[in-house]
Amino acid sequence: MKSVILGTAGHVDHGKTALIEALTGTNTDRWEEERQRGITIDLGFASFPTGDDELEVSVVDVPGHEDFVKNMLAGATGVDLLLLVVAADEGPMPQTAEHLWIARLLGVERGVVAVSKVDLVDSEWRDLVCESAAQELERVVGAKDWPVVPVSAVTREGLDELRAAILEAARGTPARGDDDLFRLPVDRSFSVRGVGTVVTGTVWSGRVKVGDEIRVLPEGQAARVRGLQVHGRDVGFARAGQRAAVALVGLERSQVGRGDTIVADPVWEVTRYLDARLYVVPDSPWPLRHWQRLRLHLGTAETMARLVLYGRQRLPPGASALVQLRLERPVVARAADRFVIRFYSPVTTIGGGVVVDPWARRRGRLTPEAETQLSALAEAEGSERLRLVVSASDQGATCEELAVRAGMRPARLAADVRALEAQGAVRQLRGRWFSEQALRNARGKLLEMLAGGHARDAGARGLSLESLRSAAAGPAGLVDAALADLEREGLIRVEGSLAALAEHVPKLDPARQAMAEAARRLIVEAKLAPPTVKELAAELGAREDAVLAVLKFLAERAELVAVTADLYFDPGAVAEAQTRVGRVLSGGRPAAPSLLREALGVSRKYVIPLLEYLDTSGFTRRTREGRVLMEGP
Repeated sequence: MKSVILGTAGHVDHGKTALIEALTGTNTDRWEEERQRGITIDLGFASFPTGDDELEVSVVDVPGHEDFVKNMLAGATGVDLLLLVVAADEGPMPQTAEHLWIARLLGVERGVVAVSKVDLVDSEWRDLVCESAAQELERVVGAKDWPVVPVSAVTREGLDELRAAILEAARGTPARGDDDLFRLPVDRSFSVRGVGTVVTGTVWSGRVKVGDEIRVLPEGQAARVRGLQVHGRDVGFARAGQRAAVALVGLERSQVGRGDTIVADPVWEVTRYLDARLYVVPDSPWPLRHWQRLRLHLGTAETMARLVLYGRQRLPPGASALVQLRLERPVVARAADRFVIRFYSPVTTIGGGVVVDPWARRRGRLTPEAETQLSALAEAEGSERLRLVVSASDQGATCEELAVRAGMRPARLAADVRALEAQGAVRQLRGRWFSEQALRNARGKLLEMLAGGHARDAGARGLSLESLRSAAAGPAGLVDAALADLEREGLIRVEGSLAALAEHVPKLDPARQAMAEAARRLIVEAKLAPPTVKELAAELGAREDAVLAVLKFLAERAELVAVTADLYFDPGAVAEAQTRVGRVLSGGRPAAPSLLREALGVSRKYVIPLLEYLDTSGFTRRTREGRVLMEGP
């Protein structure tokens, strides 16, 4: 079944609510004040009878008075089809144009025009108003194919024709897929005795079912769906395009309200920075200026924002540009979301646009390269847009993250990203998608780091993989994939925990070679009591780090044995230690360290490191009674 949201629009007192009641049988004015004053103040809702089991139409009736346009904006969010109401006795008025601009800015492309109150005018005047309404519609929206229907809620003239026009337009409205990430901007919240907290709104995307765990953003409170209703009927789930009432467990009424967003998937995040394509309506009496304070309306949320214009100080009426909006209150946004902006004072609708990057970084001056990238992203569609989003994701992105940043349904996205993978443009690593350019950049950085490491210490076999991963400062999956590519192509070699350029041959310069020979001589002469690194440095008049580097070089060639990080032994001395310990333990009886110390003939400073080394190398093992040979009991 296809679900369509029909929203009303039009100047105050042009008869929107009366028409909806005549069409649906529901008076959408919920408050006593509305009925006393005879004007709609807040949003009203109704079910439009379709007589078709495959079509469901929900009505959102909005206020027309200029004082309540912010309420109108909350209701206009998610509208698929517009019912523009123009009174025959007045014709198009200021709010008529403002509501049409809002509909255009929010991307509403289909609608019907009802010229109401025709019982108050003659046929000639009625025809003139119908023509004026069509002209205003074409001027603002550019639409020429919206039917214009004269109608009266009092005499019921034209009601059947209006109902038929609405149903025909609704059938022509594309269906929303519910195979998407769930999101519902909240337009009302209240408490029901025995039920608890209830929120209502239009399901923007995806679906939600009873029992689902949800979050309320921007605050992030968790709750569970206790029950669901669509037009007063209990249902097991609600899907995109439906008006839904959601009963929540674990949430107080005070914790949720208009402007919040209900989500289910963990990927949704709030943001204070939006990169966007902004359009200023030609009707605006003033241009927009850099750093101007504005009211942003996105979904049902309203927040103040600062406007960042790139490379200019003003944006005149009728112009558009790439901008950044810096928000005073975080919102939930997705690429391709539409928004409206109004002046801070006086409060007037002046423009709107489309979100390009919902998780934008705070930008200063826009470089030519960044401007080119942002412009390309704003213009791209389909797989090309997806490729650009992956390229801009430094840390890679999951399919769910791409769905938010590219503004695409996951099912469509999965096919496009696999096609890009087949073209060699992207690669999936540990569940995240990266561009091949990111891999090439990581490869280049790793090669530079290895070359620099070899230049600093030509005697080392290589750099540790751990240090490479840390210094590369990239996602582990990306760095590991780059290392694997380089090794497979023969550009590097990986030996244990070290990596080196394929052509690297460890060697010492003449000065360090002389130091190495002198250090080895001192260690060999000391037998089982060699000097520490610090003592060697003092003896040789060298820096400790330089001495340690040559000792490691000799150890890698088995010319020395690294018993600890500070003690290096001659291999012959280690063999002698094994022989002496072996004699003591040959009878199979465990020996305490004191007995082994006597056999080795050295101080505790050397005994403990030697014994622990023999344990580690598998020659001995430690038991509760003492040490034994590894092959012993």
